Amino acid sequence: MRITKAQRNAVAEKVTSLERAFYGRGPRNVQVSVSDDEPVSLIVLSIDTLTVADAVLSERGLRDAVIKHHEALHDATRQDFLEAVENIVGETVTAYLAQVHPSTGHAVRVFVFSSEIPAEPAE
Repeated sequence: MRITKAQRNAVAEKVTSLERAFYGRGPRNVQVSVSDDEPVSLIVLSIDTLTVADAVLSERGLRDAVIKHHEALHDATRQDFLEAVENIVGETVTAYLAQVHPSTGHAVRVFVFSSEIPAEPAE
């Protein structure tokens, strides 16, 4: 499997669009990188993803609240991001991970594609 530069650009645009729709604001920048070895991983780094409310919580020492908030958002929007990436890449994602750093606002989404790993069941 090979993920092209055009597909990486399309993923960056779609992730920006989805984050804007779900979080009320989009990231300042999105970087997409791909590993070429099996299993293939597509890594999306969103920069500056914290909302104003998240930033206030983080600044006041409630970093766990920011993490829990984003974990809930990741769970609620999981299928949207999976379907978007699968439609762009044309392959089934077999593993998906998402996390945010509560101070910097750097968020990472990892999409893994492998013929050796069964796909995760849809929730």
